[in-house]
Amino acid sequence: MRINRDLSSGILALSFFALVFFVLIPLYVPVPSFIPGFAPPPDMWPKTTAVLGMAMGVLALALAIAKSKKPTLEQAPDADVEDLVVTKPHMLRLAVLVVSFLAFIYGMPFIGFVPASILLLGVLFAMTGIYRHKWLMVALSVIFPLALYFIFSQFIHTLFPMGSLFS
Repeated sequence: MRINRDLSSGILALSFFALVFFVLIPLYVPVPSFIPGFAPPPDMWPKTTAVLGMAMGVLALALAIAKSKKPTLEQAPDADVEDLVVTKPHMLRLAVLVVSFLAFIYGMPFIGFVPASILLLGVLFAMTGIYRHKWLMVALSVIFPLALYFIFSQFIHTLFPMGSLFS
């Protein structure tokens, strides 16, 4: 079996979320010995997200394997399957994504959750390369973090980092 883009994406997603579930959550999310009432433990939502991410990775792997075993009508039997080809623009895009996520992680304590999320979403939307709907991208970059902040802070009473710049 050749490693194509779908297969490598499934492996990457599965391994990332497995790392989060089995290593990062047990190390960095403290769970108190007593949780009052019907309150969920602090690691419930990170574990839920990690399990869903692992399920999506397994699904991506299964679809990639099924796709590679079943030739389509358009493909000749000897035609190349889309190989994983790494080019200079791909490496530049990967570097921008890594720098963006590192800036998000290290910048959040300084500028806060909402501004850091707005900037990260703006970069992620810009990385799609589709600029026809730039006003929609800007609006969604602002609306999504504000909506998440409002929902989690008002209904679930989750505290988000405000940032030392604004406090």
